[in-house]
Amino acid sequence: MTLPPPDLPRDALVCPQQISVEEAALVREAAGGSARAFEALVNQHSRRVFNFLNQMTRHRQDAEDLTQRTFIKAFHNLGRFDPQRPLINWLLTIARRTALNHFRDTKRWEEIPEASEAPGYSPAKQTEIQDRTENVWARAREVLSQREFDVLWLRFGEELSTEETAQAMGLTVPNVKVIVFRARQQLLKGDNAHE
Repeated sequence: MTLPPPDLPRDALVCPQQISVEEAALVREAAGGSARAFEALVNQHSRRVFNFLNQMTRHRQDAEDLTQRTFIKAFHNLGRFDPQRPLINWLLTIARRTALNHFRDTKRWEEIPEASEAPGYSPAKQTEIQDRTENVWARAREVLSQREFDVLWLRFGEELSTEETAQAMGLTVPNVKVIVFRARQQLLKGDNAHE
């Protein structure tokens, strides 16, 4: 996880995304009943949805099940989606709500290792990068509240803009900025205590 330095101007955190013409066409086709178009959308976004849910649940099987439920809900509600907006934001919002409903029923939280690949790096370098990333996220999970962690994960792990993170979390943009600032301060304070 790479956090931007705290002295960046407010506008530096805003990275608005636009839906591609191809994706908008697939969304329209899928909303019209095309299974092929919906399958293409699932193939395009399932990894990010799964990774987000895996970070939330820390349980691979739950993340797989919730990913499937997310896409089923998306399929049934695709006619309500605004094709002028990025589909991934809408999918992550559905995924988050689906996971929260799941937690109300199960209340399980256990960590599992996540395999990641970094193209172009040696296996030793990949392991080092993965260890550092996992350590930062594990530390964030220990220090931050679930809401703070989710905001940071969407903002930096999923690389959503501040506006997109606010939309996915059901918060205002100023709320997201405050949560990110405070969470970063908590993490930095913890780093200084370990030195």
